[in-house]
Amino acid sequence: MELSPYLLVKKLVVKGISSNYTADFKEGLNIIWGDMDCGKSSILNLIDYCLGGSNSSLLYEEIATRGRTAQLEVDLNGTTCTFERTISDASGAIKVYMCDIDESSSAFPMLMAGSSTQIMPDGWISDFILDSLGIAKVRIKESRLRDDANSDRLSFRDLMKLLYLKQTKVGADSLLNYGNIPLFNKNVEVQKFVFNIHDNKIAELNQELGLEASELNKIRTSYAAISKFLADVKISTENVSIDDALHFVESDLETLNESGETLKRDYKFATDLALSMAGEISELKELLADKNKRIEQNLVKYRSFSSLKSTYQNDLENLKISKITRDSISLDMLKEHKLSCPLCQSNISIATEHLNNEVIDAEVKSIKNRISGVQHILDNTWKQNQELENETNAITDTLKELSINFDKLNIENISALLKSIEAIEKQKVELRVKIAQYKRDIAINNKYHDLSRRIESKESVVTRLKQSLKIAQEALVGLDTVVDELSEVFRTYVKNSGLQNVRDVYLDNKFVPHFRGMSYYNHSSGGVRTITSILSFTTRLKFLLMTSGNLPTFLMVDTPGQNIGRNVRDDEDSEFSDPVVYDKIFKRFSDICDYAKQHERKCQIIVVDNDLPKFLKESDNFHLVKRFSKHSEIFEKGLINDY
Repeated sequence: MELSPYLLVKKLVVKGISSNYTADFKEGLNIIWGDMDCGKSSILNLIDYCLGGSNSSLLYEEIATRGRTAQLEVDLNGTTCTFERTISDASGAIKVYMCDIDESSSAFPMLMAGSSTQIMPDGWISDFILDSLGIAKVRIKESRLRDDANSDRLSFRDLMKLLYLKQTKVGADSLLNYGNIPLFNKNVEVQKFVFNIHDNKIAELNQELGLEASELNKIRTSYAAISKFLADVKISTENVSIDDALHFVESDLETLNESGETLKRDYKFATDLALSMAGEISELKELLADKNKRIEQNLVKYRSFSSLKSTYQNDLENLKISKITRDSISLDMLKEHKLSCPLCQSNISIATEHLNNEVIDAEVKSIKNRISGVQHILDNTWKQNQELENETNAITDTLKELSINFDKLNIENISALLKSIEAIEKQKVELRVKIAQYKRDIAINNKYHDLSRRIESKESVVTRLKQSLKIAQEALVGLDTVVDELSEVFRTYVKNSGLQNVRDVYLDNKFVPHFRGMSYYNHSSGGVRTITSILSFTTRLKFLLMTSGNLPTFLMVDTPGQNIGRNVRDDEDSEFSDPVVYDKIFKRFSDICDYAKQHERKCQIIVVDNDLPKFLKESDNFHLVKRFSKHSEIFEKGLINDY
């Protein structure tokens, strides 16, 4: 078990309209470095907002127009969970998934309130975080000296003041609500609880222990009842077996999807081929009809020219007879010969001018030429029809074969493919139903295991309360002892900070840092206040890594370099120059993380600044979360990098 609880930020995602904006974190020292007005501080504010803080500093143009929701994946004392919150709506529910961000889409969220004044189905986010960290929700009075002083139950927001040194609070004279007496005194009492200083608090601890133990028993009773219900409806409580079954079914579905895609490609190929064949059949039919039409036209032409040829042959025969007759009959006799008219029965003389033989011979020759021309046409027409008939026979054979193949393709291939696709789609539907059932069972199991984790968290809270009660009863830890130990750490840090004239350095009984015998709040030097405010926060963190406490070993610092110069002047002692002081602040962060690593403790520090010390640039002893630059194409230009 860790001496003090821990909180590790693992991933932040801003889900936008067209894209998501992601920042990944690691255990140890995390740096966000870049130009001003790039959204560096917004990363810390988004972390704070997801943990129940305010969104007042997040409603600027880039985030308001591009961002929609923020997701934060954290490790709370070994329990991974994801918080999701709508950026523009602080009054809406905070969704809490008991899994990492990547798995949150398939999990059921708990719906929690961001404020103690709101009512949500699964309670207040502060209670959930404190339970997960194993920190008791004790009552904190605004003053130990006044019996009538107001008291509130400890909230995570009370602790966040000690975990997040905002840019506006670095070196500020209102640090930890100084100037607001009730709140400042409450912060003092919160720190006493953090350091297990329980002066006159045994009765309250016993009462709190009873409440937490009672709540633990209720959760155990609910857990047992749900266990019986799951057993009765035969839903496995082993997520591994359901996950394995789900994996197999999803694998089968993926195989079916691949097979279905292959069949669909085959079906498309077959239908494309069928369409191509249908088009070819249609073209062949049109061609066949055209050739049959031409054959019919040629036959009509052939008959016509055959009739013309017969006429010419008949004329030729008559002319031949005429010539023969001329040789046998005298022309003088013909001149006197009369014939009766077939219509009026009157006699008609046939005497007329006659054609001589040369004319008749010429006509005979002409008719023979015409007969020869007609015969040539008849021969060509006949030949064309023979060729057309051969072509139609070939087209008919091709068309017959193509039609057979087309019918075969439709019947054997396309129909079979359609049946196969239909069968696969049916199997896919069945598998999807199974997947939905398994996911439902997993979601139910997650809820079931959430109860198990709540039991573990409550047991941790009860254990810490018992430990605090033992410390209080045995008076093992007193205010003076803790203040002395804190002062020793703080004094060491100040001596190695680069500040000059180091003397009378300590923390008083209200945990206020003193330098040169003067309270932090009375110093006029912004640089001194900056350094002492940062070192007081790092002192608290180092102390909690060394001993047991009620605060996560986690720290966020926004712009520690403000009020500190970055360039060495010619007349300045380099040992005490502002850049050296600046470097030593980061050296302190790095040393604390190294100490935690050496002692196998969980610790995380997240720092935002406009610059980075040279010694860190040359080392790999930190994780660079983001590097922003407005003028470089190598780095992102800001958290929202596509505006």
